[in-house]
Amino acid sequence: MIGDPLLSAEERAYRDETSRTIRALIPPDLPERMDRNEILYPKEYLREMAKRRYLGVPVPAALNGGGRDILSDALVNEQAGYWGSAALACCRSFTSHGGVILWKYGSPYLHDHYLRPTLAGEKFVCQALTEPGAGSDAAAIQTTAERRGRTYVLNGQKRFIDGAQSVDYIIAAAKVRRGGHDAIAMFCVDTDRPGYVVKEVQTDWMGFRGLGSAWIAFENLEIPADNLIGEEPQGWKILMEELAIERVVATRAQLGQALRALQIAANYAEHRKTFGKRLRDHQWIAFTVAGLATRLDAAYLLNTRAARLLDQGLGKAARLEVAMAKLEGVEAAWEVIDQSLQILGGIGYTKKYPIERILRDVRASRLTAGSTEMMRLIIERETFERLRDPAFRGEFVGDELRGSPIQGPDA
Repeated sequence: MIGDPLLSAEERAYRDETSRTIRALIPPDLPERMDRNEILYPKEYLREMAKRRYLGVPVPAALNGGGRDILSDALVNEQAGYWGSAALACCRSFTSHGGVILWKYGSPYLHDHYLRPTLAGEKFVCQALTEPGAGSDAAAIQTTAERRGRTYVLNGQKRFIDGAQSVDYIIAAAKVRRGGHDAIAMFCVDTDRPGYVVKEVQTDWMGFRGLGSAWIAFENLEIPADNLIGEEPQGWKILMEELAIERVVATRAQLGQALRALQIAANYAEHRKTFGKRLRDHQWIAFTVAGLATRLDAAYLLNTRAARLLDQGLGKAARLEVAMAKLEGVEAAWEVIDQSLQILGGIGYTKKYPIERILRDVRASRLTAGSTEMMRLIIERETFERLRDPAFRGEFVGDELRGSPIQGPDA
């Protein structure tokens, strides 16, 4: 079965139950209405997800979470992508990677004031990291949080923040002193506070529509010191932990979308005839579907492996596996969806089928939560480190007449 045959029986049952529930929960026209920006942030959908414990899936049930694990959360996101859209999966997953760090590092006050009501569908949240001058280079953010007695005063700007014009609070990264990543701390910032300014809401994106992408500013915005998540020196660690979860869970939604596109293309090829025979009876089409299915299945396996490693608490030790899962996940999804549209031909480029919207949605995933280029950078660094052999005799490289880098000077 395409979509990870190595799930346990219990995990498959949870996935199947989730699939049935989410299919019934999402109105058939909701993805298209969001694509037309008739809805900017689907709060009613999130309330319905909360009733079924599909928000904050890895967070304990005592805090209104699902009481499960990161892999389960990825399975939920996969179905939100398959039956819905990238945007519907995204706004749901905010509650998980953000919810996990609030659960693990937040105080009882943050649990009661933010986490519990969010997972109950009573408050809405997004995250704010990207700035006009800082994207992939997260340590270059310029937003500051100055401690003044029992408050912090925030100043700076954030850009491309999905839903920032609609939510009740954001989880924001800011610097508490001069420096790089070591100066970053994480905060809950209420959007109704004086000094929270929405400068622009973009709705004209190529895809990934229906959330609104806001450019916001903090202008002497004052928050209680209690809104600090964890401790100041933990900010970068918290941010990296959140991003690792996001990279795995968000990518699973892209795989769900790719699976849907491939399923549509395969069924279309069974029935569409050209030159007197079905499309699937043309070897190029048949072999294309075979190759796409193989790549997509491999991407699923990488994603599951990364989720399991995070569930084991490996975190930083799983940077390579998470980056591989994110890189191959979004790149495989892009190829699968693009080629699925190609199989349909001209009709695939119309709204008679959802593939054209899915293609536009998934394009964003190669940029968000760490771009494809950043994932390759992480992979090459981690790979060279893991493959380094202290017994390799580098002094003989280029001078193999004197000896072998593998066997030594006498070889």
